Amino acid sequence: MERFNRAFWTRVVITLIGMVLVSPLSALATGPRVTTALFSVDKEEIHTTDFPPYISSEVIDSGFVGEIINTALSDAKVDAVLTIHPLKRMSKYYLLQENALAVVGRHLTFTDKMKSDLIFVPVMVLEEKYYYYKPKHPEGLKLNAETLKGLTYGAHHDEDVSRYAKTGTVVDEGSTVVLLQKLKSGEIDFISAPILTVKWLLKRYMPEDMEAFATTDDAGDDETLYMVFNRKHAEGKAAAAKFKAALAAMTKDGRYQKIVEKHLGGDHVKRYMRSLESFNGTSGQ
Repeated sequence: MERFNRAFWTRVVITLIGMVLVSPLSALATGPRVTTALFSVDKEEIHTTDFPPYISSEVIDSGFVGEIINTALSDAKVDAVLTIHPLKRMSKYYLLQENALAVVGRHLTFTDKMKSDLIFVPVMVLEEKYYYYKPKHPEGLKLNAETLKGLTYGAHHDEDVSRYAKTGTVVDEGSTVVLLQKLKSGEIDFISAPILTVKWLLKRYMPEDMEAFATTDDAGDDETLYMVFNRKHAEGKAAAAKFKAALAAMTKDGRYQKIVEKHLGGDHVKRYMRSLESFNGTSGQ
């Protein structure tokens, strides 16, 4: 009987260990604080949202913007790890509720009171275009005061849509991939999104429909990707200054451009990038 009990419990222990080893890490998570910083306990956290191919855990070196940021942090000797989340609200939660060092993102909406506690450092300007679904608009899509009133615009969460409200355009919200799906289903008429992101998402999730999406002749809304440092954090102000200086040095010595070339090729550098010198200061959007 003793041998039977020992053998039984041995099998139970082996089974439990096997279950732990094959279970996904997400199944073991008990709360929202599951980040890469768990494996770098002495580092500060900089939170961002998955935004391929610019910043993403699915792209080599965390994407070319991710590599630029990590290189600048290293040069600045800011001991922090870039943590990528699936949802933007998670990044804002850590910044505003848990006093994180910084976040990275676009379409970041803060009240004036919140902005007084933040330092905005521009990292990259993203070229955007207006996209529509050709089967719904086979004759093309013209955006003007007359047509906008009868259209539905797909906006990203926290995107400034005040001008569309003035023209009577209906606004629907979602992530980029959701907005692309809504374009196809006919729920919305057009979106403004970064060229590289649309190409990456269509190739990944909707390859059979890539040719069905088109851009208008209108200029898109270029968006700035910011590193937003937290003044309330003990190292926030100093880290912002060092990061800004390191980023400026990278653009001056050519390393910034070389990282872009490595990921996209030389032809893309001038087309997709804008000079950071056009920005004055770091406090403000």
